[in-house]
Amino acid sequence: MFENEDFGTVNGNAHAPYISSLASSCGYASAYLDNCFTTNLVSLPHYLALTSGSNCDTGLGTSGTSCISVDQDATVAQLSTTSIFDQVSSWKAYQEDMPSPCDMTTSGNYATKHNPPAYYSDLSSCTTNDVAIAGVTCNASTTMTSCGTPSNVFTSDLANDTLPALSFVTPNLNNDMHNGTVTEGDNWLYTYMPLVVQSKAYLNGEVAVLVLWDEQSTFEFGAATPNVFVSPYVNAGTVAATQLNHFAALRAVEKALGVSTYLGCASGTLSGATCPVGSTADLRAALNL
Repeated sequence: MFENEDFGTVNGNAHAPYISSLASSCGYASAYLDNCFTTNLVSLPHYLALTSGSNCDTGLGTSGTSCISVDQDATVAQLSTTSIFDQVSSWKAYQEDMPSPCDMTTSGNYATKHNPPAYYSDLSSCTTNDVAIAGVTCNASTTMTSCGTPSNVFTSDLANDTLPALSFVTPNLNNDMHNGTVTEGDNWLYTYMPLVVQSKAYLNGEVAVLVLWDEQSTFEFGAATPNVFVSPYVNAGTVAATQLNHFAALRAVEKALGVSTYLGCASGTLSGATCPVGSTADLRAALNL
């Protein structure tokens, strides 16, 4: 997950040549919409929408019960709803620069608001599976530059073929484009993505990578956010015109991992709210994932 960019500042932009090359050699959606909420909500609600189909226990946006509509640490904001982390056979969230497992307090370059497992009160496995990876320093202006040779639990899981069914990877505030530049984020992916596509799991056709942004930089309801989809099965140069959003991405991941009960707006029906266009679109079919 990356942060706060409009489609054109990443996809096809000279400041993000690596991500742009992935988009052209793999695939992307031209209408991956920032429409989960009708108003301009901040990061955290989008991370919750992506992983549970809503940002509330019931309802959506700012209408419902226990809605989380602002950025808060997990020490003061919790949902009791089911998340995808409850649904899958195994999972890990790899959080760059997180001080301790399932850390609920923002510190330094680690932002709890970008770590969704910490917000689900019934997720007892968070302290085990929400793990830290050491931060790397990426060049902010020179493109196609490696951020070094990372060595952490994520790189070990890739090398040892011990990835869980679901991996959720969050760069730190500099490398996710929130505080840093688009080029920093591009260099971060330039450092990590080769390790993914060279892994045994990817080469065996067992991995699909969804590279997503939480929301636009300048909110325009229903406008597109950057995105890239990487899989051995994606036909090179695929451009999906289907209207999609975070709920469709959640539904796609659930379907890919054998989950038949879709959460929140990924199911298309949410008590007390109307799910936006694209919520149940078939992302897997659109991108051949």
